[in-house]
Amino acid sequence: MSAENSKGLTVVISPLQSLMKDQVDNLEKIGITEAVTINGLLDPIERAKSFERIENGSASILYISPESLRSKTIEKLILGRKVARFVIDEAHCFSSWGQDFRVDYLYIGDFIKLIQEKKNLDDGIPVSCFTATAKQKVIEDIRDYFSEKLSLDLEVFTSKASRTNLQYKVFEKQNEEEKYLAARDLIEDKNCPTIIYVSRTRKAYLLAERLEKDGFSAKPYHGKMDKQEKTENQDAFLNGDTQIMVATSAFGMGVDKKDVGLVIHYEISDSLENYVQEAGRAGRDENISADCFVLFNEEDLSKHFILLNQTKLSIKEIQQVWKAIKDITRFRSKVSNSALEIARKAGWDEGVKEIETRVTTAIAALEDTGYLKRGQNMPRVFANSILSKNAQEAIDKINASEKFEEKQKEQGVRIIRKLFSSKSRKENSSEAAESRVDYISEHLGIVTGDVINVVNLLREENILADTKDLTAFIKKNR
Repeated sequence: MSAENSKGLTVVISPLQSLMKDQVDNLEKIGITEAVTINGLLDPIERAKSFERIENGSASILYISPESLRSKTIEKLILGRKVARFVIDEAHCFSSWGQDFRVDYLYIGDFIKLIQEKKNLDDGIPVSCFTATAKQKVIEDIRDYFSEKLSLDLEVFTSKASRTNLQYKVFEKQNEEEKYLAARDLIEDKNCPTIIYVSRTRKAYLLAERLEKDGFSAKPYHGKMDKQEKTENQDAFLNGDTQIMVATSAFGMGVDKKDVGLVIHYEISDSLENYVQEAGRAGRDENISADCFVLFNEEDLSKHFILLNQTKLSIKEIQQVWKAIKDITRFRSKVSNSALEIARKAGWDEGVKEIETRVTTAIAALEDTGYLKRGQNMPRVFANSILSKNAQEAIDKINASEKFEEKQKEQGVRIIRKLFSSKSRKENSSEAAESRVDYISEHLGIVTGDVINVVNLLREENILADTKDLTAFIKKNR
């Protein structure tokens, strides 16, 4: 409504790609076409279209992840619009007491403050937070965070958490075979849309495969899955083409399928809050009675303790990251390094599970205690190092070059035009030249790796100078 009245933009910050896609799709079904999302599930052309719709004002709701807020390009995109409100979904991610603490949520307040300062706003931008699973301590953490960061006093609205149309049962099973046969019987008895939760990605594949062999319609889903497969599997389940989704906890947060009549926990959840949220995906339609079953096995507990210990970060690891950062900043106070570079500098093995998440968590702990300040991501290719006098001269060189393949020639021409337009804008205004890798990739719809490859070819042909550029190396898995 704010958008219609004042051409404002509502920014919805959400933690999961599947959740963003689901919400945009659901809005379209009821005739609201003003929502777009920018996330990793989009191909470069879809991404460029989303950017265009935000820039030209035809979109009034933007779904985005908290990690994306560290991008200069996203900052510039949001600065170009009047922001009506920031809406933060799954707000329990702010709290270490919540079941899904997410480090990058802690940057949201800084980002909103930055936008307010750059826009010279007298009044703050309104903020709304939503969560379905916040205990008292989590609510206090969310309120304290916004009070400290933005001097906002959030008003609390709560509703009852009880769900009278859900039936809960636990079945103890001695081994894997017993468990599988029980799950199969439950699915046959109920014969309805079903979610089966497992704790490991490999298990999601194996169980879905076995159910398919036994004549059931089942698909796997987990957070590390290829984005196309992830989207296809989610759509198949939501549209009713697939009856059973075998998933890790990455699936379902906010996914609004009303007719799920059965949720089976094939392996137990790692917390009571997680269980309540996962089981709560059954019976969204209050007129149906839904069943929530746990297939319990003693061995599952020890598996969970192993998983929990793997994800814990020790003081020693935080110290290693701190030493690596001190080494990197020995000669300058500001640096831009990837999580993987910092991990290498800390002497970590690249095979460490969730290595990038562990580094960013360690950095967040150091930031929280005042040791350092993490800013925005800064991948750059500077436009002011163009050697050609004008765009046409550069284009002629590209077309005459034998180093470029046909597709790269076309991409090179588009990149050069973008760099020259950024440069001329810079000369005509106080604005910094917008010529970073992420900006070029998003605006031209070219994959980031392709942008870097073409820029390196432009250097080799002396169309771009090395003097002020950073070199990017892409290390392919051997």
